[in-house]
Amino acid sequence: MTLYYETDPANENTVPQLPPLLSAEAVETGDVQAKAVARAAAGEVGLVCYATAGPLLDFAVTLAPEVDAATSAQMQHALIVAVGDAIGALAPPEVVVTYQYPGTIFFNRGIAGVITMTQGPVSTETGCPSWMVVSARLRLSGEMQGMPLEFRMENTSLEEEGAGFISRTRLLEACCRHFLVWLHKWEEEGFRPVHDMWSNRAEKHVDLRVADGRTAEWLGLDEGGAGLLKLDGDAVAVTLADSAQLFAVPDLQDSPSSGEAE
Repeated sequence: MTLYYETDPANENTVPQLPPLLSAEAVETGDVQAKAVARAAAGEVGLVCYATAGPLLDFAVTLAPEVDAATSAQMQHALIVAVGDAIGALAPPEVVVTYQYPGTIFFNRGIAGVITMTQGPVSTETGCPSWMVVSARLRLSGEMQGMPLEFRMENTSLEEEGAGFISRTRLLEACCRHFLVWLHKWEEEGFRPVHDMWSNRAEKHVDLRVADGRTAEWLGLDEGGAGLLKLDGDAVAVTLADSAQLFAVPDLQDSPSSGEAE
C-alpha cells in the first residue's frame, strides 16, 4: 500500500486538458515525433501530439521560433526542466529527478526518459528555423524484474520508483503547464533561469558517455545552452545541434515491457 495517489484520477481515455495556447492531438498508432514534425512543417503551432497507450509517456510540441537556431534550441532545455518540475509536483519526494546532457532524464540515477529537438530549415530572411518540435519520452511502467541485470541497474520507470499511480494524462497536462511557465520565463528573463535550474539538477554520479563508449567529464552548460565537457583531455563545447554526432539517444523502446531477459 502506498501513501501516495492521484488526487484527480485519470484513465487512458481521459482527454488531456491543456492550458491556453496549446491543443492536444491523440496519436493512436505510429511515430509521435514524426506526426508532430509533419504538422509543424504544415504550419501548426502549439500542437501537442501524444501517444494514447504503451509504457511510455510520448509527446511532442510544435513551435514557431522567432529567434535564431542556436537560441531557439534552448527550448529543449526548457522542456527538460518543465518535465522535472511536473514529476516533482506529482511524484513522491523520494523520486529524485536529474539531467544529463544533451537530454537524458534520470529518476534516482536510473535512465527514465529523453528530451529531443528537431528544427526546420533556417530562413534566409530572418535567420530563424521555419518550425521546431521538442519531444519528451518517459517510462511510466515496465516489468523490470524480467530484464537482464545490467539493464535493471541502468534503467528505471515511474512505476519502479513508486510513482506508478501517476497517469499518462495527468503527467502530460503537468508537463505542458510547466513548459508554458518556463517558456514565459525564458521570454521575460532570457536563458539564465533555465540554465540555473538545469544546472542544479545535473546528474553528477552517472558517467557521461559518448556514442563510441568514451567517458567525458562534465563541466557545465555555457550561457547559450551548449554543453561544456572534457574529452580525451581536451575541453570542448558541444551545441545541441551538434550533440547528435557525439551522443547516442537512449533507446527507450528497449523498455522493460518490450524485451525479454537474456
